[in-house]
Amino acid sequence: MTLKPSSRDRLRSVGSAAIAAALSRRSLPDRRIEGLRPLSPTQDPLVGEAFMTIENCRAGAVLIVEAGKPLPPMALLARRGVAGIVSAGPLRDLAEIVRTGLPAFQRQPASEKPIPIANGEVLVGDRLGVIVIPAHLVDEIAEEAAEALAFEEFTAEQVNQGGGVYGLHIPSGDRARIAFAAWRKMKGR
Repeated sequence: MTLKPSSRDRLRSVGSAAIAAALSRRSLPDRRIEGLRPLSPTQDPLVGEAFMTIENCRAGAVLIVEAGKPLPPMALLARRGVAGIVSAGPLRDLAEIVRTGLPAFQRQPASEKPIPIANGEVLVGDRLGVIVIPAHLVDEIAEEAAEALAFEEFTAEQVNQGGGVYGLHIPSGDRARIAFAAWRKMKGR
């Protein structure tokens, strides 16, 4: 499966918390990868399909590096158009990685536990960590998370304009659906 550009953009804009909520609404477990932290607090979000080897890692994908394994040269990663790096251990050459602008996540200290993902699953990383989305659900989860955030924005605007939350916090009534649809049309969303 190849990650659609529209799903990639949605996932990048919604973040891992909204994705975790969308997975939870489907009774799926939170699939955050324990102990991973961004290399830089200001790096761009990470979004891409996971691959365990550089040979299989295509443009827009995320390279998974097991603890103790060397990182391929940054020039090779850049030439392949890799979207980011996730490492089960501390990364070396931090300055070079930060200089490339490539989003990277690492475990510190190193863990012998392998990173629990399979090739092709989609990773989303932000300042909160990295979460895994099953490949067959990516488009649906991206849409649900974006829709939920849009509804939260709509609700916040309604409250800020003096409206109550009754009937808004649970979008089940016709009045809330109609108002939300009108808001979306007005906002061009």
